[in-house]
Amino acid sequence: MIPLAPIFSKIKSNLLELEELLEKERSALATKDSDRIEKVASLKKSLLDDIDTQTLKHSQVLRKFNIVNQKNQQTFDFKKWLAEQSKMDDVKLLVEECESLLEKCKLVNNTNAKVLNTVQKRDKALLEMLQGHHHKNKVYTQSGGTKPISSKHTLGRA
Repeated sequence: MIPLAPIFSKIKSNLLELEELLEKERSALATKDSDRIEKVASLKKSLLDDIDTQTLKHSQVLRKFNIVNQKNQQTFDFKKWLAEQSKMDDVKLLVEECESLLEKCKLVNNTNAKVLNTVQKRDKALLEMLQGHHHKNKVYTQSGGTKPISSKHTLGRA
């Protein structure tokens, strides 16, 4: 028997934990809690490293049992092979669950990235206003470029 179930069980466990971490990350982003954001980022990196390790083990097992081509290994080859197996329903279910969890994690991660991008843009705009050079307040130079207009009455100079 090919030892794939323990590998996919570990990946599934890591993906479940990653999903929880991503929700915590969203909460930390919403409250702008930088300590929590850093802590979650560190835990997220650790989990992703472990998922990479499990994926590498998965690839090694597939190559060892000649399930995928040594030089051109593709997920398609594994899925095709797995679909043909009659006694590996547990692995098939684990693979489906892992794929579903991975899609959820990608969706939540992309949402968090959008939230972070929005917060960064807003903070940058606020900082520019405090410094007196808002991105919309620019004039043309003799060479045709633009430069910000500096205000003598900015909060940053007060």
